[in-house]
Amino acid sequence: MKSKLFLLTSLIFILLVSCGRKEYTEKGILEIKKEIDSLLYHPDSEEHFDWGSAKAYSTFRAYFHKSKLIFINEDYRYRKAGDSFNRYYFKDGNMLYYKGKELTYMPDKQLKNIEMLVDPDGNVLGYDKTVNGKRISLSNEEADLIVNHAKELEQIVSERSELSKK
Repeated sequence: MKSKLFLLTSLIFILLVSCGRKEYTEKGILEIKKEIDSLLYHPDSEEHFDWGSAKAYSTFRAYFHKSKLIFINEDYRYRKAGDSFNRYYFKDGNMLYYKGKELTYMPDKQLKNIEMLVDPDGNVLGYDKTVNGKRISLSNEEADLIVNHAKELEQIVSERSELSKK
């Protein structure tokens, strides 16, 4: 009897663990993005923040559902000529989806678009990157910069947000 109970408990545990990670596939992340997009029509709340470094600065709005961060909309300005508009989708404190549009003017005008799907560990599951309309590859360094910046923004929100402290 104990062995049947142990076996049943083990199977349920394995099923729960494996089901929990299935949502972190490309398809699952796109479903999460779609769900967050629908929540953004009527977010529970939002807050405004600022970020800065020697090379750039940004203002961004953090959007919440049930006091949990779900989305960041960022206007990113380079200290030299250029702007970027970034959208970060979050679930359980992890950035899962990123969409950025960057326009730089020096040395030449360049339009860059990136869409990226990331698992909770920061591993890129899929991406689409174009520069001036031509599809090119995304370097590991560039992906790491995006993931690390998203973590930095999330950290700012978690430390400064009045909503996340509730």
